[in-house]
Amino acid sequence: MRDVYLSLMRSLLGVAGFIPILAFTQDYVQQRPAAPPSGMEWNIGLGLGIDYGGIGAQVQCRPAPPLVMFAGGGYAFAGFAYNVGAQGRILPEAKWCPFLAAMYGYNAVIVVKGADQYNGIYYGPSVGLGVENHRRDNARNFWRFELILPFRPQEFQDDIDALKKNPRIEVRSEPPPFSFSIAYHFGV
Repeated sequence: MRDVYLSLMRSLLGVAGFIPILAFTQDYVQQRPAAPPSGMEWNIGLGLGIDYGGIGAQVQCRPAPPLVMFAGGGYAFAGFAYNVGAQGRILPEAKWCPFLAAMYGYNAVIVVKGADQYNGIYYGPSVGLGVENHRRDNARNFWRFELILPFRPQEFQDDIDALKKNPRIEVRSEPPPFSFSIAYHFGV
């Protein structure tokens, strides 16, 4: 009985070992539509996250498949916020395209209900790591998921500390040390 069990386990492990290889190969070989004659590709994304200005939109320009330049803006609960930056795409022809990003813009906000004079939007650099999930039937449209590490300005921490010391204000939450963003992009 033990031999049958070991044989079955070896077979299952062998099959399981090939699944990621087959999935990667299938995604990597996907054909992408030809770039426009100018060589530039443009897309617009609607999303949530600091690189979209909170709740907003982002315009991307790809001068070359591995390079993306972007600008985003939207509503950050205390007003309009923006972000600009660039990203490097690691596997630009793959269905699942990982990327690294660097940006400057909104990366923290303070909102105090009933005391708008304390509200503020704070700007600074941020870096991100993410992935684009391109559609098989139209690779110019894709989902974008990103984990972002903001480098918040000292002014933000000073304002949070002052609010904590204010007896009339109850600080219910502070932002985590990282942020997420999710969006859907449409090829233009």
